Amino acid sequence: MGEAKRRQAGPQIIHHHTSTLRTNQLWMSGQVLPEGKMPPAFHPQLGQIHTDAFFRRPMKDFPPVVWLTEEIDVPKCLISTRVRFTSKDTGKEVAGLDINEGVANAVALNRVSFGFVAADIGAIRWLDHPGYSTGEGQELNETAREAGDDPDRSWVSEAPIDLMSMVELRVSWSISKPKLLREDAYLRKAKELIQTCRDNPGAYVPPTWLTPDQARALAARLGVPVHNR
Repeated sequence: MGEAKRRQAGPQIIHHHTSTLRTNQLWMSGQVLPEGKMPPAFHPQLGQIHTDAFFRRPMKDFPPVVWLTEEIDVPKCLISTRVRFTSKDTGKEVAGLDINEGVANAVALNRVSFGFVAADIGAIRWLDHPGYSTGEGQELNETAREAGDDPDRSWVSEAPIDLMSMVELRVSWSISKPKLLREDAYLRKAKELIQTCRDNPGAYVPPTWLTPDQARALAARLGVPVHNR
């Protein structure tokens, strides 16, 4: 049976899209947090990166949620990106730049998605969430459609999602051509890392873009045990 038919015949699989900018943070936390709750990520060239969910919407019409989609491909709205440069002293925006798909992919590094059974994590269709018909929700829907996405294939969870509930993990090994491929070995390794971090509070999983020597040096400066990703 082909994968498309298998998905139709089995439980509904939904995907949370992220990238290797954040996978080490996710393995250490063991969960996907609602928008705006994750700490800043670190990029090898750009340094500290904040994903400013509160800049995208005021968070007044409905609370922060974890966004998921039925789509395996990277959502277009994640590729259509605006970079905001902020002052280290004041935190205020000093410049902004709309970047093209190639630059957006380069900034994101390798794209990653986590697959979950919708019923297992208590997610609901975005169509059925009270936020869908609010002003903020309609603006998000319009923005998604303009980018080429279908918001009616989105799902949400107001609660953090346990990463041990993953049933699929997909990664693009090419930065410039982010085709997400299912990697069962990576899924097993990720769950091992998550369990290790749970068994060893304070354990550190270094970013994938650090070399092993750099990771060990960083862990030594932080004074924490390091675990290979």
